[in-house]
Amino acid sequence: MFSHTVEGLLLALKGRLEGPLREKLKALGLDLDRELESAYPNAQWQQMLLLGAEELFPNVPMPRAKWLLGERFISGYFETNMGRALKGMLKLLGPARALERTSRNMATGSNFLQVEVERLAPTDYRLKVNDCGLHPEFMGALCHFGTMATGVKGLTTVVESRAGISATFRARW
Repeated sequence: MFSHTVEGLLLALKGRLEGPLREKLKALGLDLDRELESAYPNAQWQQMLLLGAEELFPNVPMPRAKWLLGERFISGYFETNMGRALKGMLKLLGPARALERTSRNMATGSNFLQVEVERLAPTDYRLKVNDCGLHPEFMGALCHFGTMATGVKGLTTVVESRAGISATFRARW
């Protein structure tokens, strides 16, 4: 995961980065007293997401906590330089074209995510993501709230299926 993606997660964790979480992140190799690395391994990123979900939503079932973390992450990511540019582009594209570009949009955050987009109807899409790690709900939330930035009304996004680290999502409005 590229540094601006990790920066988005840190913005989602704003106000919680002192004390135990800071030390846990440091133990994972994310030292907040140093400048961010240019990229972080996927395994390390997956652990950061787990820590974030546990920290922000300790009394929420983990699938829901990961979805909520994804929502907060998108808000934080849209505060980064790369995120502001992406949000502006999404608003111009509208929901259908934004979803059709999901693979390219996800490629700005990492060098391993691939998304296959299938248009089922004018307002009904299936997205197959090659690597959600242990967090398909987080990835579903990224697709959902990223698409919401287009101004679409009535969007629903669900995890349709999982197979190992890959997952399939359905987005409709």
